[in-house]
Amino acid sequence: MLAPATGFYVDPERGRHQARITYCICIEDLKKAIKCLEEALKVYPGRTR
Repeated sequence: MLAPATGFYVDPERGRHQARITYCICIEDLKKAIKCLEEALKVYPGRTR
């Protein structure tokens, strides 16, 4: 699972450009999540790389 990191910090700005990834018991679900994130980053308009 992927979650924004803004709620992880006292100062929301610290997590503004970060995300948290949780551990999934099912390895296939984890592989799908990584592929989804990879594809999303290719088209994300504010990406830095």
